[in-house]
Amino acid sequence: MIDFLPPRWLERSPSTNSKLLRELEDGADLPSGTVLATDDQTAGRGRGSNQWQTRPGRDLACSFVLHARVAAEDLCSLSMAVALGVADLLAGLGLPVRTKWPNDVISGNRKICGILPEIPRLPDSGSLPAVVVVGVGLNVGMSREEAAAIDQPATSIFIETGDLPAPRDLLPELLAALAPRLDRWCHGGFRALRDDWESRCAGLGQLVTVVDDGTRRQGVLEGFGDAGQLRLADKDGTVDVWTGHLLLDDRL
Repeated sequence: MIDFLPPRWLERSPSTNSKLLRELEDGADLPSGTVLATDDQTAGRGRGSNQWQTRPGRDLACSFVLHARVAAEDLCSLSMAVALGVADLLAGLGLPVRTKWPNDVISGNRKICGILPEIPRLPDSGSLPAVVVVGVGLNVGMSREEAAAIDQPATSIFIETGDLPAPRDLLPELLAALAPRLDRWCHGGFRALRDDWESRCAGLGQLVTVVDDGTRRQGVLEGFGDAGQLRLADKDGTVDVWTGHLLLDDRL
C-alpha cells in the first residue's frame, strides 16, 4: 500500500506542484508519499497554459511525490488512477461524480477536480523508479457566483451538497482514498483499473471531440487501451489518442 507521509502545510504558495518540483530538482531527497498542501494557492496551474483557481482557506490544493516502478507508457494513466481515488472520496460524501479522460472529475457536466502530474528534470539514471509530482485541485467551498465567473462549467462540494468541510480536515480523507487506487496502479497499471474507470468515465460510447494543440478530432469514444490511451472510432477506423482535452459538448 502507498504510505503517505504527514502533510506539510503552507499558509500560502504560488503552486504546490512547482514547489515540490523545484525541491526535487535542487537535490532534495523527497520520499514517495511526500505531501505538500497550502491554504492559499496564488498561481495554480492546470494542463497546458490553463490556470487553476482556488479560494483561500476554502478549496483544497495539494501535491504529492510518487516513486513509481512502471513502464514509461503507463505514466500516461497515473492521473486516471488519481481521478478514481478522488471520485471514491466524493461518492462517499454523497456526490454523483464521473471521471473524464484524462485527468478530471466532474459532477453533472461541471468540473469539481483537476489533476496535474509532472515529471521533475532530474539526471537520467536510466533506471526505475520514475519520480512524479502529482497536483490535485479540489473545489470545496466555491460558491455559485464564483463558479459562474470561470470560463468553463465548474462546481464544488458546497454547491452540490450544501456542506463546507475544512480543506485541512478533508486532505487525510483524500489521501486514504487515493492510496488503494495508486497501489493497484503501481502493481498493474491501467489494466488493473480499466473496469472501474470505464464504469465511471463520461462519454463512453458517445460522440465526443478531442482537442490537442488546436486540432480537433471527432468520433465515438470506444474505450481505452492498456496504457489508458483513448480509443476513438471515426469514419476511417479506430485510432489511439494519447494526449488532448476531451469535449463532451461545446463547453467542456
